[in-house]
Amino acid sequence: MDIWQILMTPFSWLLKLFCQVFNSYGIALFLFTLVVKVVLFPLNLKGKKSMIKQNVLSGQIQEIQRRCGNDKERYNQELQKFYAENNVNPLGGCGWSLLPIVFLYPLYAIIRRPLKYMMWLSEEAVTAVAHALGWADFQIGGYNELTLGAMMNAGNLDTAKAAVGASAASLFVVNFNFFGIDLSQIPQLKFWENGVTWGSVGLFLLPLISAALSLASMFVSQKTNQMNKDQQVKMNFTMILMGPLISLWIGFAMPAGLCIYWIANSLLGMVQEVICGRMLRKDYEAAQREIEEQRKKAKEAEKERRRKAAEKKAAAIAAGKSGKKQPQAKHKGVDVSASREGLRTYARGRAYDPNRYPTTPYRDPNGPAKPVEEEPKELTEEEKAILAESNPELMAQAEAAEQAAAQAPAVQEDKPTAAQDEEEGYEEAYSDEDEER
Repeated sequence: MDIWQILMTPFSWLLKLFCQVFNSYGIALFLFTLVVKVVLFPLNLKGKKSMIKQNVLSGQIQEIQRRCGNDKERYNQELQKFYAENNVNPLGGCGWSLLPIVFLYPLYAIIRRPLKYMMWLSEEAVTAVAHALGWADFQIGGYNELTLGAMMNAGNLDTAKAAVGASAASLFVVNFNFFGIDLSQIPQLKFWENGVTWGSVGLFLLPLISAALSLASMFVSQKTNQMNKDQQVKMNFTMILMGPLISLWIGFAMPAGLCIYWIANSLLGMVQEVICGRMLRKDYEAAQREIEEQRKKAKEAEKERRRKAAEKKAAAIAAGKSGKKQPQAKHKGVDVSASREGLRTYARGRAYDPNRYPTTPYRDPNGPAKPVEEEPKELTEEEKAILAESNPELMAQAEAAEQAAAQAPAVQEDKPTAAQDEEEGYEEAYSDEDEER
C-alpha cells in the first residue's frame, strides 16, 4: 500500500460501500457527491457569510483605495490590516465554490484504477487478474484498469479471486451499467461511427447535460446571492462560462463516471444555493440596509466637500483673487542700494542685483509633483446653487467682486527703460552722498 492509497482511503471506502450496497456505479457516484456536499455545507455557508460581509465593507475598501492613490504597496498593507480588523477573508466567498474541482482528482484516480483504490490490489495482483481473464498484453496505465474492472462479472469473479490468492476477499463486481449506459466508457463526439445505439447516444448526451446543468447552477447561484433586490448582480461572462466549459471538457476527455459526478454536483449545488438563500435571507436584508446607509453617508460627505470647496473659492474671489488682472504699482527699477560697500555707493556695480542668480532648492525628480496653485476662476452654476443654499451672503460678495473686476480697466505694467533706470539710480546715489556729507 502506497501513500496515495492511504490518502484516498476515505473516498475509496465510501464509494466502495455505496457500490456494494446499491449494486450501481451511477447511484454510488451520486450518493458520494451528496455526502461531500453535506460535509462541506457548513464551510460553504460560512463562505457565503464572509462574502456578504465583504460586500458590505466594499465602500470602505474603495475609500482606502482613494486615500492610497497609486501607492499599491501602501494600499495592500492597509487592505490586509482592514481585513484582519474586520475578520473578513477576501477569498471566503469564492474559495468554497472551487472545492468540487478539488475533489475531482481523488475521484478521477479511483474511477481510473478501481482495482487498486477500491479493491486494494497491488500492481502485480492487478496484472495477475488481467492474465486470468484472458488479457495477455495487459499493462498498467491509461484506462486499462477501468476496462478490466468492467470485464469482471459474476461468472469470472471466482477465476479472478483464484489469481490473487490472499487478496481475493477484497474483489467484488462493479456494475457500471446505468440506465443502459456503460459508465466505464469515454463519450465520443462521433457517436455514430460504431452504430447508433442508446449506449452511444447516451454517452454523447451526458457531457451536454453536465454542461447545461452547470450553466443553470451558475444562474441559480446568481439569483439567490444577489445583494440588491432591485438590480440583478452582473457576473463576468467568462466566469459564467468557465464551469460549463470545464464540465464539457471533462465529459468528452474522461470516463462517463465523472460526468455523473458533475451532474450530481450541479443538481445538489442548486438545491444547496436555495437552502443557503433562505437561511441567509436576514443577513442579505441587513447587508442591503447597511449598504444603503453607506451610500447616503457617501452622498452627504461628497455634498459637504463640494460646499466647502465652493465657499473657499467664493471667499478667495471676494478677497480680490478672482484671477482678473489687477492694477499694479509702477516698477521702480533695480535697487542700487544693494551695490553699496561702506562709503562707496557703486562698489558692486551700478546694475548689481543680488537676486539675479537665485539658489534653486533641490527637488527629487522621482518624488511627487508639486501641486500648481491656480488662481480661482469664476463660480460655476453648480457652485452658485450650492452657495445660494448654504451661504448666500458669501455668494453675493463673490459676485460683486467678479463684477467689479470685470468693470475695472486693465492696467499694463510700466516697463522702465534703461535711461529711466539709470536716472533713478543717479538720483538715489546723489541723495545718499548728500546724506553722508
